[in-house]
Amino acid sequence: MSATTQQTAEQVRGIPLQELLRWHGFKIRQEGVSIRARSDRHNIVVTGSKWFDNKTGTGGAGAIDLQMHLCGGDFQTTCHVLAEGFRPTGAGLVFPPDKNPDSRRRPFEELAAQYAVPSLANWPIARDYLVETRKIEPAIVHELHGRGSIYANNHQPNPGIVFLHRTPHGKVEGATLRDTRHESSFRPCLGNKLSAWFSIGDLAKAETVVAVESPIEALSYHTLFAGRNDPLAIVSCSGSFVPEELMFQAYDRRQSFVVALNNDDAGEFGWQKAWDGTTDWTGFKISSACPRLKDWNADLMSSQRITNGPRNSLHL
Repeated sequence: MSATTQQTAEQVRGIPLQELLRWHGFKIRQEGVSIRARSDRHNIVVTGSKWFDNKTGTGGAGAIDLQMHLCGGDFQTTCHVLAEGFRPTGAGLVFPPDKNPDSRRRPFEELAAQYAVPSLANWPIARDYLVETRKIEPAIVHELHGRGSIYANNHQPNPGIVFLHRTPHGKVEGATLRDTRHESSFRPCLGNKLSAWFSIGDLAKAETVVAVESPIEALSYHTLFAGRNDPLAIVSCSGSFVPEELMFQAYDRRQSFVVALNNDDAGEFGWQKAWDGTTDWTGFKISSACPRLKDWNADLMSSQRITNGPRNSLHL
């Protein structure tokens, strides 16, 4: 961990959990010495600096743990997101006192103006990262860039790649960023990821919808399997939580749905949560596909000849 990240982590750890939950739109109810925050997906009890989500059976301590639980993401990115949303004081990071809760979350347009400004001059660096470093099929990279779905931002000296999130009607409401430094963990998600996603293929017309964890995994899965199965639409969930809205749209269209998250505990938990949340959806065709290695890009880089079959574990 760098000294800068460590310093930021020490600051954001002190964010009051009640304020963090309000930032995410939860309504808070006092219960003795504890507070409770509920939503469709969470039932969180906070006592002091400790929290426990009764709906997921998950607990932890401090704002960093809670933010990672609510939104996914790695440690460094989580610290960065929290530092963006709260300002430092002598007692940690809290909301500016002159702002009301509704104004605390920065709108997507404001974040995009800071982190997602397009740069044609930087595109060759971004393209080379995707094609040469990540081994993504050049044709799909060229196609998506031509549509404006992916592009390089204006950051220097290492530009980021911007993957736009669109609603089913094509409106841009969010974005995932990926640094072109291969080992970088800077992968923030801006704006809406619950009903707007980065996707490959036609969501409305596909026979099968595949949910993966990131845009890189979507591109890798497409490179590995597109053209070898029924028409696919591959969607990045920006984390290991599969949005209910995405599954409901597939259910409504009678499409097959594949949860293809990473080969780790978070991926397995995401699959189980998706399965448990749809058990009463009569006729919903949901299954799980697991990469042979840690993720689909690792599979792609290990072999260009992987087939979607014996090397995937399917849970029907």
